[in-house]
Amino acid sequence: MRKRLLFLFTAIFLTGCSTTSLLVFSPDHVPTQWQFNGKVAIKTPEQAQGLKINWHQIDDQFDINLYTTFGITVLKIKGNKHTVNIESDQGPITGTSAQQLIWQQTGWHIPIDNLQHWLLGDVTDATNVELSNNGHFLSGNIYDNFGRQWQLSLNKYQPVQGRTLPHSLRLRHDKLLLKLAISEWKIEQ
Repeated sequence: MRKRLLFLFTAIFLTGCSTTSLLVFSPDHVPTQWQFNGKVAIKTPEQAQGLKINWHQIDDQFDINLYTTFGITVLKIKGNKHTVNIESDQGPITGTSAQQLIWQQTGWHIPIDNLQHWLLGDVTDATNVELSNNGHFLSGNIYDNFGRQWQLSLNKYQPVQGRTLPHSLRLRHDKLLLKLAISEWKIEQ
């Protein structure tokens, strides 16, 4: 156990000196404006859904669009830390938590509030962490804002405007599996 803690401390210290690591960062270096395009797949025992995704983040404001390969919008999620609006074929709904509203609309517990941090490598509270040879987070267990434990994997790290960001995310909780394949990152700040 001591060797594991010593290794983790050493890895955190060494990656803190690197400009390309995502495991540890200073709040001054976290991008506040970013967006990505990609594909998302959600699988439960009852159904499987594959969609395209565009996520645009400015500070705590997010705009997430999920659409089919033909460009038909399935779900629009806009919000910030105080208010969230979701538009779908079931009509618009408003609340204070994207995760709660998505669950009401789809029955899926998707930790949207946490994902915006996990995607940038803010995983410092993860346990059972596995790191790559470069010190990037590969996998671990992490809790969302509602106390649910998730198995998180980040892979396919590539340089993006002076940073190294994951282009693949895999998230599992109970019988829900979410996969995210990012085709394009843009860091605006």
